[in-house]
Amino acid sequence: MRNRRKLSLRNINIKWKLTLWAAFLLLFLFLSYNLLQYTVIQNWVNNHEKEIIRNNMDEIVAFVQDYGDRSDLAEAGEYLEVLNERYQLIRIVGPDHTPVLSLSDHVPEDWVQPRNVGAEELLEVSPGGDALLIYRKPVEFDGFTGTVEIVRNLENFESLINLSTTLFIITGLAAIVLSLVGGRLISFQLLNPINSMIRTMKRIRENGLNERVQISNHQDEMTELSLMFNELMDSLEKSFKQQQQFIEDASHELKTPLSIIHGHLSMIKRWGKDDPEVLGRSIQLSLNETNRLVQMVSELLILTRVEDSGTAARDLQETIRVKQAIGEIVENFQTLNREFLISTRLEISDDYSLRVQKSHFQQLMIIILDNAIKYSGRTREIRIGAALTNGNLELAVTDYGMGIPEDELHLVTNRFYRVDKARSRKHGGNGLGLAIATRIMNSYAGKLEITSVYGKWTRVVLQFPLQNEPLAASEREVQP
Repeated sequence: MRNRRKLSLRNINIKWKLTLWAAFLLLFLFLSYNLLQYTVIQNWVNNHEKEIIRNNMDEIVAFVQDYGDRSDLAEAGEYLEVLNERYQLIRIVGPDHTPVLSLSDHVPEDWVQPRNVGAEELLEVSPGGDALLIYRKPVEFDGFTGTVEIVRNLENFESLINLSTTLFIITGLAAIVLSLVGGRLISFQLLNPINSMIRTMKRIRENGLNERVQISNHQDEMTELSLMFNELMDSLEKSFKQQQQFIEDASHELKTPLSIIHGHLSMIKRWGKDDPEVLGRSIQLSLNETNRLVQMVSELLILTRVEDSGTAARDLQETIRVKQAIGEIVENFQTLNREFLISTRLEISDDYSLRVQKSHFQQLMIIILDNAIKYSGRTREIRIGAALTNGNLELAVTDYGMGIPEDELHLVTNRFYRVDKARSRKHGGNGLGLAIATRIMNSYAGKLEITSVYGKWTRVVLQFPLQNEPLAASEREVQP
């Protein structure tokens, strides 16, 4: 049973939780204030009644002692009757506990038995349900030793307390209702932005990712939450569109080689088995397309790994000598492409180092040099430059080939994009190299910039933020 109750309380939505907590807080504050006020009034009235009865006692004792004639207390009674107040009893009690003089105003004498005392006393009693305040004080005059006794009925005090109690109950009930209403209003105000988000999410589910939360003019945490939600939706929409474009492009790019392979296999099935020339040619072309598929899948995997790594690559502590790394890559390319002249102008010291993964740096240079060679024109020349400029290490690769139209420069880093699709396919390009290079540069907070004059030249510039000083002598010994 207890588990069910706990479960039911947990299942209450946040709107009612806020309402109940706010109502409880308001009610607690209101009842605490009323209880404090009730206690203060009760103590004040009680002390006030005690002060009155003490003042009356002082006046009566002073009068009796000044009067000093025991044989004529009847005349003294007339004056004491004037001193007596409403709902009060005054008695002078002899040594034998017998009243010598008794004056009463709406206080029955049998409520309190007369008693002679040797010391002053102040009592509160409740005979028959009525609250009485009894004050006794010894007195001596004209050889008489007795007690002045004042009994005060606290009916007015009880009436005030009862009225306060009734008012306390009524206001408490009203406070419960008002606190629930107030709690409801508070929860509505607090949850209004969240409800707006919920409505926006429902519209997103129905209409797509273009819906956004309306931002209010109030600069508070809820406004900040709404802004973050909209920014998240912007990123999600962008990622969704990129993913959708990626799927469309990948489907389109994979369709062509698969169709070619399917066509050649169909040709072999029909008559290629009996014609060695057709069989060999079809198998070779199918292998070429298969290799291109393998290369495309490999590049897609590389691109995915680079995007998943994010900025984590900047935290890796591998350090390379830039000049040495470029020299190794140029030597390899020059060996494989002897018809090209690859010249370098590296305006950096031999010991200048860069904090970057060597595999990433090699991949960047290979992608750019491979494109420069593939799309070169009649001028078989490639120039590589390096310099420290504006707080960056800039690596520039320039080729004098087909170039890129100005209106297509911003598209060449997209996946599968190729300026000359027929020529790119002829050279085996998949349109993924520059996309991979851009993601790698982003992971190091760098930039990849491309400038070109169509039909004349293309320059690709890699900008790495300066992070390292030249290696110390102790480090040079351990560098490869």
